[in-house]
Amino acid sequence: KKTGITIDRIPKIEDMDDKLQEIGWRAVPVRGFLPPTIFMQFQAHAILPIASDMRTVNHLTYTPAPDIVHEAAGHSPIIVDSNYSKFLKEYGNAATRAIYSKDDYNIYLAIRNLSDIKENPRATSSKIKDAEMNLELCISNMKSVSEAAYLARLNWWTVEYGLVGDINKPKIYGAGLLSSVSESYNAIYGNVEKIPFSLDCINYPYDITEQQPQLFVANDFEHLSDVLSNLTLKMAYKVGGIESVKKAISSESVCTYQLDNGLQISGLPNNFIGNEFIEYYRFSGSVQLSHNNNQLEGHNGDYHSDGFSSPLCDDNIINKLIDSNIGEELHLEFSKGITLSGVMKEKIFKDKVLLLASFNNCQIKKGDDILFSPDWGQFDLACGKSIVSVSGGPADMKNYLKFIDIEVPNKNKPIYLAEPSENKKKLNVLYSKINNISSGSLLDQKDIAHIINLLESDFPNDWLSRFKIMELLFYTENSNGSTYKNLYSQIDKISKNNSDLHESIKRGIQ
Repeated sequence: KKTGITIDRIPKIEDMDDKLQEIGWRAVPVRGFLPPTIFMQFQAHAILPIASDMRTVNHLTYTPAPDIVHEAAGHSPIIVDSNYSKFLKEYGNAATRAIYSKDDYNIYLAIRNLSDIKENPRATSSKIKDAEMNLELCISNMKSVSEAAYLARLNWWTVEYGLVGDINKPKIYGAGLLSSVSESYNAIYGNVEKIPFSLDCINYPYDITEQQPQLFVANDFEHLSDVLSNLTLKMAYKVGGIESVKKAISSESVCTYQLDNGLQISGLPNNFIGNEFIEYYRFSGSVQLSHNNNQLEGHNGDYHSDGFSSPLCDDNIINKLIDSNIGEELHLEFSKGITLSGVMKEKIFKDKVLLLASFNNCQIKKGDDILFSPDWGQFDLACGKSIVSVSGGPADMKNYLKFIDIEVPNKNKPIYLAEPSENKKKLNVLYSKINNISSGSLLDQKDIAHIINLLESDFPNDWLSRFKIMELLFYTENSNGSTYKNLYSQIDKISKNNSDLHESIKRGIQ
């Protein structure tokens, strides 16, 4: 009730949004899988992205693609718990700072492609097999596990497939389990291995196409935040320094260095000079300079379209820069023999802290090696002494988005969506009649008899309407009656060729 969903109808996202606002969240409609960086931005801002698609009847018990059932029955109800809601926001904040790799992005595209194909009723078995092989190839080509991949595993074993409470009698809170009739049953009553939840869960990869061989049981929702905290302590955005820079370079993706003076440099980091400590660092491609996640005026990806480089400063150099005048020619000596000669053009301060000093006619050398030449244009010196934080993605996402090679979600309807056939239209009318009876207080035996006759003559293979009538009879009449038993027998026969469906209907009737 607190999230705007009921058990008897597909929810409207606007109703969910109205309800979620009362607990500090919002809901927004999307299609299918979102790029991880975008999804985490939503979560960090307490917005629940809801896939508006509806699973096909062939995937009633489990769908490989996100859908309204997964979001409404899976994700939204648990958000009401304040400790869980706190964990989700903390996770979103950490995940938006995680370093993701080019391999992560390729795997995301392969997963999205596979889920779309599997959910397409017109997909051939060969197309599904090709998509599965493509995903396997992307996974096997992974050079190393990135921070984002480790966080994705934590998300999978908690938010999607988490259990909580007594390990011998746990409860389900993971959305993937809550929205999967078959897998949720196996999680509680099957032989799935149950492991006490700890940071070790990030060492377990997962397969989205198969049921999970093991699940992790948290003590409570505060336990989730504790484990997340232990993970973030080791992340580059909290550690900084040379090892974090190495992580960023190996990721081959857009990252942000934050200096001790607050300046943020976003782009594709490609190398650095230094052994134990960084002396000089470089970015390629379009680079953005920011402060407090707001892009500095004039320092966007268009201006820094050919990359960015800078030595790290020390107190002596920063004091010289602060005391210098515009138009003054300076000669600066950095560590390990790096020198800068140029004419001061501009200085940028924020909160009385020097962020950037720009030079004309500038040359930077290390021994005989030229690091920057006067004919390359203006040189912008980042006036920081150390790299205190390294995070994935740009500092100011909104102003850098056009420079990122990111797959925008498809807004078009799938080509297999079509107008229902005449037979389906008749069946929908029948469903409406049954729903009208369900919402009424009196059960008219003539109406029931008429519907059953229609089912036998026009819809011999429809199990859902028969199930709903059985439900009506159970709650208002005697389930030992011949009508009830006949319907049970018909459903049993209709669903026998689909073991998942057969078991689900059987459990529903029980």
